[in-house]
Amino acid sequence: MDLVDFDMNLLLTFDAIYRHQNLSAAAIELGLTQPAVSAALKRLRERFDNPLFVRTSHGMRPTPYADSMSVKITRALDIVREVDQPDDFSPQTTTVNFRVYINDIGMLLMMPQVMTYLGEHAPGARLSIFDFRPDEVIPALDSGVIDLAIGYFPGMPNWAHQQVVRNTSYVCAVRGDHPFIKNSLSLDQFVNAKHGMYWTSGSPHSAVEEALSRLDLTRDVMLRLPRFSALPFFISQSDLIMTIPEDLGVGFSRMINIKLFKPPLKLPNFEIRQYWHERHHADPANKWLRNIIKRETADMLLLRK
Repeated sequence: MDLVDFDMNLLLTFDAIYRHQNLSAAAIELGLTQPAVSAALKRLRERFDNPLFVRTSHGMRPTPYADSMSVKITRALDIVREVDQPDDFSPQTTTVNFRVYINDIGMLLMMPQVMTYLGEHAPGARLSIFDFRPDEVIPALDSGVIDLAIGYFPGMPNWAHQQVVRNTSYVCAVRGDHPFIKNSLSLDQFVNAKHGMYWTSGSPHSAVEEALSRLDLTRDVMLRLPRFSALPFFISQSDLIMTIPEDLGVGFSRMINIKLFKPPLKLPNFEIRQYWHERHHADPANKWLRNIIKRETADMLLLRK
């Protein structure tokens, strides 16, 4: 690209539109009017001879060409922003805004401890937790919308750095005064009961169906919910069985009247990992946060036991 006649502010405009997929939101971030952002977008379209963003019912969606540009532009802006930053990272003086995806289980069980640590050791830092469908997390990490993704993503591409933060398994949960399930849970009871389950677009959680299929069995799913954290409340007020991650079950069993059982069929354990892009791999602030999350998660597991 010939930079002599190119307005570098257009890259900031592109980045804001790409992340927000909304011209008004991009204008607010940039401190500009919406007509000014529209004019900048027009200049970008002329410069690159591509629409870049098209209006849809879900906002300004990027074209494939814009997707290919976004990683390069994000990397370039990150480098420019770091030009006047010292190489040393000081938690006590940093004002970094950590951008993290984690599902509602992690928000409940992991992030309060992390936030407490930040408040004590990095009082100027900020933490923004993003909400995506599971199938939106990888694009958000790749495009730079988030710095870190924490969860269970079996389809994560090879470009992502990753680290295991905990191993976990499933438990079956029912209300404490369930009329049929008392002190044990048999496979017959499991199959003949009505079930509730976590479900959302792009969710990888199909372990129960896969295990039942191997036994030529099915289950009757009466309720599907898009939030893990809501499941225990439905359990406590219904006769449903729900198969949920062990961490969530243990945490809620201390607060509401539910009972936990080992599943009566073989389900695999799974690993919760944190993932990050190469552009953040050597960043001292992000390395520090990853270490904190790893350590606080280990402490949480010790407390659980």
